[in-house]
Amino acid sequence: MRWLTLAVVVLGCCLLPTPAFAAGPVTITVRTAPQLAGVRFVFDGRTGVTGTDGTVRFTGTHDFDGHTLAVDDGELGSADEEFRFARWAGQRDPDQAFRRTVEGLPLRADYTVTAAFTARYRVTLRCVDQDGKAVPRALVPMVTVRSDTGRTQRLPVGRPVWLDGLRPVYRKSVLTSRRVGYVLLSATAYGANTVDAGRQRFRPAEEREVTLTTPFHDLTVSARDAVFGSEAGSTARVTLPDGSVRAVPFGDDRTATLRNLPHGRYEVEVTGGNGLRAEQQIRLSRTQSVQVRVVSRADLALAAGVLATVTLGLLLAGRRLRRRRGGV
Repeated sequence: MRWLTLAVVVLGCCLLPTPAFAAGPVTITVRTAPQLAGVRFVFDGRTGVTGTDGTVRFTGTHDFDGHTLAVDDGELGSADEEFRFARWAGQRDPDQAFRRTVEGLPLRADYTVTAAFTARYRVTLRCVDQDGKAVPRALVPMVTVRSDTGRTQRLPVGRPVWLDGLRPVYRKSVLTSRRVGYVLLSATAYGANTVDAGRQRFRPAEEREVTLTTPFHDLTVSARDAVFGSEAGSTARVTLPDGSVRAVPFGDDRTATLRNLPHGRYEVEVTGGNGLRAEQQIRLSRTQSVQVRVVSRADLALAAGVLATVTLGLLLAGRRLRRRRGGV
């Protein structure tokens, strides 16, 4: 009897009408990396725009359908910066991570989707010397840089150029944005690199006007007679690292100065006057003076006279020695 009663109760419970499922609102939060205001997203045909916090929210009724989310980055940026969609995170389907439109999004519980963007910035490079004075663009028209992503580029000096400044980073299921840095490799003038590679760095996301220090030095040349020490020569001819030659006549102070030279190896030659040509190689690393020792015609005449005297003395000594041996 008890079993019969229990069966009736169970059957009655099963036949009772079940209450309808109360479907509550579900919110999808879309955030940007980096944090950007004014980004347009479209969810199932509804358009939303991110606020100053870089987020926008779409709310709908709980269901088991698939939903669509798209990004519109066509009007992002300004005259000095531009942003482009790169990828999603949190969109559920990994095969759709790099599509501008993702489909099949659920609407069963609150969750967040992240949209990452790359950023490029309009940057102008300029060069100054070690004293902060502007270096003419004709001296250093181009520089070579390498980004920390491994890309090497030759960039013009004094003219705007677009550089990558932000890149998305996906690590441990978290999508963030990282600033791209650049290192200066070379700034060539007259065939010589004016900088030490790797010592100067910049980030386009932080500075649009980048100042690079490219040292230049002065070289002052003088010449003196190698024996008598008197001033000699009339012109200094300097061969630059690129093989070009600059000839500068001596002034009233008996020196010739070449300005705005990069550090490097130079060949200095003094010509003219009563001297013969004299050459000397130097390594220029700072503003400096070099004195070339010139062997003049007077020096050669003196050397010839000394050599003749020594030779004559040896001949006379040889004759005396032979006479003495013959007398024995």
